[in-house]
Amino acid sequence: MIIFGTGKRLIRAGKPKFDCTYCGSEQSVGLHFYVRYFHIFWIPMFSYRTESLSHCTHCRQTLSRKEMPLSLAQSIPGEKPSIPWKYFSGLLLGVILILFISIAIVNEDRQTANYLQRPQVGDVYGIKQSNGFYTLYLLSQFKGDSLGFRVNDYEVPGASKLSVIRRHHAKDYGKSIVFLSKTDLNELMKNNHIINIRRD
Repeated sequence: MIIFGTGKRLIRAGKPKFDCTYCGSEQSVGLHFYVRYFHIFWIPMFSYRTESLSHCTHCRQTLSRKEMPLSLAQSIPGEKPSIPWKYFSGLLLGVILILFISIAIVNEDRQTANYLQRPQVGDVYGIKQSNGFYTLYLLSQFKGDSLGFRVNDYEVPGASKLSVIRRHHAKDYGKSIVFLSKTDLNELMKNNHIINIRRD
């Protein structure tokens, strides 16, 4: 279950230095600033508003920006603090995660292309079959210009589920050999039917 919502935190409690127009006390009013932010799993993703309140330490009167005297409201821009970076930490983590995933995908694509050009017995190909399901092909032998594969006994409905076969059925390959030429393999690669190639 995804838990999300909004939060509010004090980011600055200003020192009393303004006069209170209500009780007449001098230098008893400070400006307090709160940040409102959106969170997922209590991790702040981004802030969407900063709120300003005035507070008198003598009469305890608290006013929102709309309720403040004009002279006090005009002081807000000079007193307003910048929002701490931690209230954008979720976005930063998201950007870093996307960057790492992108690098991993690029590296895997390069590795797959390299393994396709320099195959070795034991390579395991993630293959999209003509029926739309996915399975693993284990490179078992070479025969002339063709490569001989043993096909895994299990198939899954999505490429992301190939990891399930790798974990739980890594040795469940049929005994019969399917031969594919390098031209066939290049065509499969071109049509995105070779998902990846792994080598131990």
